[in-house]
Amino acid sequence: MKKLLSLILCLILSISCFAFTTNAAVIENETVSPMYNYTSAVTSTLSISSKTATCKSTIVGKTGVTTKIVITQRLQKKNDDSWNNVQTWTKTVNAVNATFTNTKSSLATGTYRTRTIAKVYKGTAYETIYKNSTTVTI
Repeated sequence: MKKLLSLILCLILSISCFAFTTNAAVIENETVSPMYNYTSAVTSTLSISSKTATCKSTIVGKTGVTTKIVITQRLQKKNDDSWNNVQTWTKTVNAVNATFTNTKSSLATGTYRTRTIAKVYKGTAYETIYKNSTTVTI
């Protein structure tokens, strides 16, 4: 009886592992977003027109959970394999959602991105989220 029970358990575990592995392979080709405790979504965008960058960061908190958002927004320029800060802005919002938009003019040629660093609070506890925009080359 014990051998039969052991055999059945081994069979169930083998099937479970196969199903998990199969599902993991399917998920690999999809975009998977991390699960946050206080945040629903973060976006970071960059547009450049006439050598003027417009950086936009949007943070959507969770209603009834999020109490404060601190946004650090960086316009960065690529230098070989690293990113250098061109300009940094910071904003604190005592609300569930926040949008932060800034501009920087007279940019030199190169590849740029916006880096958003959001500290999303519930009381004194917080989580930090990093989000980069797509790159723009001028």
